[in-house]
Amino acid sequence: MNDPDRAEAAVATEPGVSYAIARLHQLVFASVSDRAARYGLTALQFTTLSVLNRHGVPLSNSQLARRSFMTAQSMHEVIHRLELEGLIERTPHPNHGRKLPARLTAKGRRVLASCEAAVSEFEVTMLKGFSRADRANFLNMVKAAVQNLGGGFGDQTATGGRAGPPARRAAAPGRRRPSRAGLPG
Repeated sequence: MNDPDRAEAAVATEPGVSYAIARLHQLVFASVSDRAARYGLTALQFTTLSVLNRHGVPLSNSQLARRSFMTAQSMHEVIHRLELEGLIERTPHPNHGRKLPARLTAKGRRVLASCEAAVSEFEVTMLKGFSRADRANFLNMVKAAVQNLGGGFGDQTATGGRAGPPARRAAAPGRRRPSRAGLPG
């Protein structure tokens, strides 16, 4: 094989950006799931607690579902389990009696803090060799890619507007749309 052929073969073996991100997602989801399980949580429950903590105010099931990239039905199950475990509490909204916004309990905050510490240790391993500037740039690039695809993080966007749920695109026939749930918000 001559040198141009070797160079072409080397380029062809390099993964594409989408493939590399998908592989990173698999590894992150598995690691977060493992660490959350140590505290009796699923990754989706951990995400829900994280979202509640980050926003600091009680959130309704629909608000939590949007911010956690889950369906309302899935969020209902997660909320029910977290409430049974005493990690969240729900009280009727003062103006909308049918709404039952959720908020963290003291127990929920303790469990979340322990779980977040374990996830932070994983992130240190994942980002080993990254300088502080590299970490900030990496996070900014990932956030920008999410925004470019119509996603968001359930908070204010760089333009000052509300970030909505990711744009819905029809899946190709015979293909399922990949799950975006399970990572801390």
